[in-house]
Amino acid sequence: MCGIIGSTGDAATLNDLVEGLARLEYRGYDSAGVAVARADGTLDRIRAVDGTTSLKLLADLASERSEGYIAGLGHTRWATHGRVTTENAHPHMDCSGGIGVVHNGIVENFRELKAELESEEHHFDSQTDTEVIAHLLESFLKQGLSLREAVMQSMSRLRGAMSFVAIDSKDPGVMVGTKRMAPLIVGKGRGANFVASDIPAILGKADSFYQVGDNQVVVVSPQGIELFDLTGTSVQLVEISVDWDLAAAERGGFSDFMSKEIFEQPAAVRDTLLGRLNAPGEIVLDEMRLDPEELRRINKIFIVGCGTSYHAGMVAKYAIEHWTRIPVELDISSEFRYRDPVLDQETLVIGVSQSGETLDTLAAMNEASLLGAKTLVVSNVMGSSMARTADAVLYTRAGPEIGVAATKTHTAQISALLLLALYLAQVRHCLYPSEIREIYEEMITLPEKIEQVLATDAAVQEVAQSMAAVKRFYFIGRHVGYPVALEGALKLKEISYLPAEGYPAGELKHGPIAMIDSDAVVFGVTTRTRLWEKMTSNLEEVRVRGARIVVVANEGDTQSVGLGDAAFEVPKTHALLAPVLDVIPLQLFAYHLAVALGNDVDRPRNLAKTVTVE
Repeated sequence: MCGIIGSTGDAATLNDLVEGLARLEYRGYDSAGVAVARADGTLDRIRAVDGTTSLKLLADLASERSEGYIAGLGHTRWATHGRVTTENAHPHMDCSGGIGVVHNGIVENFRELKAELESEEHHFDSQTDTEVIAHLLESFLKQGLSLREAVMQSMSRLRGAMSFVAIDSKDPGVMVGTKRMAPLIVGKGRGANFVASDIPAILGKADSFYQVGDNQVVVVSPQGIELFDLTGTSVQLVEISVDWDLAAAERGGFSDFMSKEIFEQPAAVRDTLLGRLNAPGEIVLDEMRLDPEELRRINKIFIVGCGTSYHAGMVAKYAIEHWTRIPVELDISSEFRYRDPVLDQETLVIGVSQSGETLDTLAAMNEASLLGAKTLVVSNVMGSSMARTADAVLYTRAGPEIGVAATKTHTAQISALLLLALYLAQVRHCLYPSEIREIYEEMITLPEKIEQVLATDAAVQEVAQSMAAVKRFYFIGRHVGYPVALEGALKLKEISYLPAEGYPAGELKHGPIAMIDSDAVVFGVTTRTRLWEKMTSNLEEVRVRGARIVVVANEGDTQSVGLGDAAFEVPKTHALLAPVLDVIPLQLFAYHLAVALGNDVDRPRNLAKTVTVE
């Protein structure tokens, strides 16, 4: 989950690394560091460790040592192996101090490699798994191999999902990188070339972007970019289409990325839905690579995802089963392949991942492919690992999301999955064309309705500030309100660090209601979906036990509003579309409560944006 950036060329600067790391902090921010190859043939390492202020400390240190830059690597860390200390901060070096390595992922066999290298008199300075890569490269270089060849040989010894980039002071303008089930891209600019974990790190610096595939090795120099497989055979670079601009990766006048991205949701949903209905009234998914006849043979669907993506998939389960009558199973990605799922050629597995790089979801999709299932990915990043390997892909068009707690990508994912549900109903002739058009026309009103919800921000802030002393929160919902409740609880936990639990409202009386008392606040998703009457009964059950109640209700619904001590009102829409609107006031509440508690909403503790470790 760590962030990697490197630059080389006449126009490359140390500032490229520091700016890129600032944009990669959502991947981790326990520590930050750079390794700079200088004209005098030295490799200078600068590291800083102080939680979320590491980057500022690094920038201050780097500004004093910016002369003689030829090329360099930067890294922002989410700690896995080894505590958060200067010794464990990247980049890591070999015994000579001439080789620098930055790494994202986990070396699963690092203990046995470390023991082997120590027996060869290599000295280790850290407790990380990363340092074995530097020493492994050193061993191969001593055998007369080039850095590219040493990286290739090292990949044959390293187990696990990872990406890493290395630099050698003896050939200071060259960076060599590789990956296996972890993100890595390269970019060409005017007078400089780049390598990075993610596109935002080099937006505005690179003019064109290229994906590095699994078990490929990329050589980035001032002269250009070359790609090879592990046998040394040259591989053609494949360009990534990037329609994001630099402004999309900056705060644009907002105090933080999270609030900016919450307010970008009308555009994210609008762009995701744009142009998906053709003149005859048919849903069109340009990225769909599965033939309609294949989809007509599907008799079972699995949806896999993690966290917020899992909750989006839960909404899709209700819609797909209702509109197509195909049975849908929902799985947390990290559990899917370990439970020995029963899949075949008539199974469709849908992986939901904002980045398209989430390791557990990527591994689940690979397992599904091996078992013969059809695979489809919903991703926000063009050319991501999952998008390239799946049988079909459906892109959300939310733009870069920097805030660690997902907001706009969640509502964009739900929108994309609802489109997919309609498309499946269309190719399987489960809905009349007029029904599909009617639902789609309601969907394209969602951006305007989201704007109406966002206009209530001040009222939500007032409620949040009044609850700054509350220590326990519960979120309940029924049917499509249940995933909304789960997502509301997750958002609150992620950025407020307070206990918050989401439940199907009917389950309260089977245990959780024992926790309800006058110190608790219960959020009820009470918009007018099919189980509204049952939901109102559940709220009465918590009211008589003394809890304060906040309801999410439809505008003008005095019955629902009257059930709460406070109410967040949202416009009415089709019941299966309601989660796109209902979740937004819960995002706003979590945001304002976290701010009231003095928390950094863009850098929630212990979390990172893209999870590329198991």
